[in-house]
Amino acid sequence: MCPDCRVAAPGGTACPRCGNPVPERESFGGQGGYYLQVLLGVAAVILAAFVIGALTGPGIKVTLRRMYFSGWLWLYIALFATPVLVGLYYWHMLHDEEVTVTDDYIARRSHWGDETLAWTQVVAFRCIPILFRQTRLRHSAWLSGFVAQERLVWRLPPQAYELEGPPDENGLPSIMRLEPGTIDEMPWLLELIQERIGPPSDEH
Repeated sequence: MCPDCRVAAPGGTACPRCGNPVPERESFGGQGGYYLQVLLGVAAVILAAFVIGALTGPGIKVTLRRMYFSGWLWLYIALFATPVLVGLYYWHMLHDEEVTVTDDYIARRSHWGDETLAWTQVVAFRCIPILFRQTRLRHSAWLSGFVAQERLVWRLPPQAYELEGPPDENGLPSIMRLEPGTIDEMPWLLELIQERIGPPSDEH
């Protein structure tokens, strides 16, 4: 589709409405770097609050000494380190995430493996409510509701989108799942998918 006026046209041709070229392929990256940036910002705010408080008080050395002997220093270190570690976890899980859409297929490269489905192979497109613990990010996925770049993940319960393809060698259907809070520009990706195969069916 033309990204400017949302008119469907073959990739590589001119948009029939505005005349701009329609992309032959579009790629969507993961949000790992974005999560890391936001959570490092949170850690920086925590550190800045300590430094400002210490400088306006008895000084950094005295403040550190008091916190150490009172036992509060370790709690503060944990408070500072938690967003850093969670940000690194998100980055590790999502920095390789990429979804590619063309006129012929949709492909997904990720930490959990690579998948490709031709549009002619898609037999179902579903929107399903899921619990955060059921996502690939599991217990820390609830944080995506606060820092993800798009607002789709703010729906309660969170919703995932599944593309079902032909059965594998074991007779099980191949499923490509697009989970909340993992992919950049998720609304535009969903528009491209729906232009090819129609809106998702809701499952509860």
